[in-house]
Amino acid sequence: MKKLGAALIALLSIPFFTFGLIFLIAASSTSRLLTALALLAIGVVLLVVGVRRLRRLASISEDALMSGAVEMARRMGSELTVAQLQAEYNIPQSLAQRVMDKLTEAGTAVAEQREDRVVYVFTGLLPAMARKLCPYCGTELPVREALRKCPNCGAQLEITKT
Repeated sequence: MKKLGAALIALLSIPFFTFGLIFLIAASSTSRLLTALALLAIGVVLLVVGVRRLRRLASISEDALMSGAVEMARRMGSELTVAQLQAEYNIPQSLAQRVMDKLTEAGTAVAEQREDRVVYVFTGLLPAMARKLCPYCGTELPVREALRKCPNCGAQLEITKT
């Protein structure tokens, strides 16, 4: 319903532009010129208000907020709270909670209780630790070493992420 109102405001600017241009074309006196400029100004104001409202509504849709929450979690070290999302996008707490619940249901985030608040951890954004592991003897070696074969048994080392 809010989108309909914003779209109607933007569409309402069309008649003002039309009549403003007609008066501007027919401006043989200053009164018609002032009328034309007033109609054009009203048209511009209505168009700007309508388009800004439509953009704001698009930026706070649940799909856009879900994408924004993942990007925000990436910036903040893979952890996010409802209050942080609410403050970043200036949205109601209920909408922010609904977005975080959807991300949890989708498996993108995991809710963890920490002291007096719930922190959502985005597990896909956590840094992965790599290690070299021998599949036969189980020897674990750091990745930064330039070894390709296990020093204990001579088997080919595998790089795994944890």
